[in-house]
Amino acid sequence: MNNEIKRMAEISKILSNEVRMCILINLAMNEEVKVGDLQHCAKCSQSLISQQLSKLKDLKIIESRKTGLEVYYKLIDKSIKNVITKLNLIEIAINSKGE
Repeated sequence: MNNEIKRMAEISKILSNEVRMCILINLAMNEEVKVGDLQHCAKCSQSLISQQLSKLKDLKIIESRKTGLEVYYKLIDKSIKNVITKLNLIEIAINSKGE
């Protein structure tokens, strides 16, 4: 199996989790995002958000920086952002906020 197919399978697995997808869409829409903003977006506990952020960081999909007590996260994997854009997930997320 070629590397491109393996990578797409990996991305599919990453996006198959609702919380991770919410985090990644939010990061694709914004330059940087604080944990609290991600918690509000996903409507789940901070510990669950932190677990998913840790997993995404281990996979080198996101990176973080700390300023004082705040931790900011940024999407660094361009292939994830391309998939989110091509699947129109940002527009879907924006449109579903009004529901």
